[in-house]
Amino acid sequence: MSESNSIWASLKTLIDPKTIPFLISQGVLPKLLPVGTLLLGLALGFIWAYILAPTVYTGAGPVNLSESWQTEYVKQVAWQLQATNDESNAKTQLSRLGDSDKIVSEMVQTNTDSQLAPLLQRLQPLAVKDDAELSKVTPGFFNSNLTPFLCLLGVAIIFGGAVVVNTIIPVTLLFQGRSKERSTVAVGQEKERRKAMEAAKKAAAAAPAPPAAANAIERGTPTGQYMSTYILGDDLYDDSFSIETAAGEFLGETGAGISKTIGVGDPKKVTATEVWVFDKNDIKTVTKVLMSEHAFNDEAIKAELASKGEAVMVKPGSIVMLETQTLTVQARVVDLAYGSGSLPPNSFFDRLTVEISAWPKKADASTAGAPADAFGDTGTGAPAR
Repeated sequence: MSESNSIWASLKTLIDPKTIPFLISQGVLPKLLPVGTLLLGLALGFIWAYILAPTVYTGAGPVNLSESWQTEYVKQVAWQLQATNDESNAKTQLSRLGDSDKIVSEMVQTNTDSQLAPLLQRLQPLAVKDDAELSKVTPGFFNSNLTPFLCLLGVAIIFGGAVVVNTIIPVTLLFQGRSKERSTVAVGQEKERRKAMEAAKKAAAAAPAPPAAANAIERGTPTGQYMSTYILGDDLYDDSFSIETAAGEFLGETGAGISKTIGVGDPKKVTATEVWVFDKNDIKTVTKVLMSEHAFNDEAIKAELASKGEAVMVKPGSIVMLETQTLTVQARVVDLAYGSGSLPPNSFFDRLTVEISAWPKKADASTAGAPADAFGDTGTGAPAR
């Protein structure tokens, strides 16, 4: 089949009665609605501007006359000058043409009327250029023939563009209140953080349960269980989670964040993080500092962070317990990787994931809460329920 036949066959499908029902069945119509709205707006605008309410010129002066009528105007001024001999009035009348000097000069050169010739020569010294009158007919943005079209196009672009943009980004999003919560994840780090968190969850699920201590207490299902992950580059790392019963009673909060960095430059090199718990029935927040191997062995760093809480050297699988008046919180290291570079070995974290579990003290079956998911969602800092 020739190329022309192929094009004709394609065009025929556009007017085929089956085309529109097929497009509707494929869900194309909603996608074409913005384009159709834009085209309809343009069509209605042209109809209004050029048919229903076209531009009408009123109060035109000599400068607005066509070339043939301007020559007739000059002839009338010439005959009037001959009759009245008033050169001042003739000069004023000629100035209204804007470029009367050019018009009279051309008429003198092309005139074949012997009676008109001396009158035109008398007018020639009186014909001068008037820039003020010429400015009335000088093409510009606001007085050109394209002005209605440009105005129409501008309105169509504004409203049609708004429809197209609203299809991609609903305008209601612009009026939603912006969250006042401080971001806990650096820009661009959320995807990597979630990836590391998922890997840690799988590793934790596959790992054997840690051996119970001789004096361990069976606490049952945690009221809240959360996963907090730090990755290198997340300089805003600061997770917090509400601890609530299955009935929605608020018990306190727990979380993890950056405690100490070392070295210089970006991203920050985190050598210690901290896990904390706040009990609504207690007056203090209990904190323990999870240190890298280097920080734990550096007495200066340990002394600096001593005021924050007990220092613990992190190891994969290590468990840290935090006790308040009515809460018990367990932080278990489920994933750990050190960064490398010019700093001392094992001095800063490339990745660190901690599983945080919370129980109310002396909780019975009714207060311990229903069985929860393995881990809470840390994307928004909301507790698992």
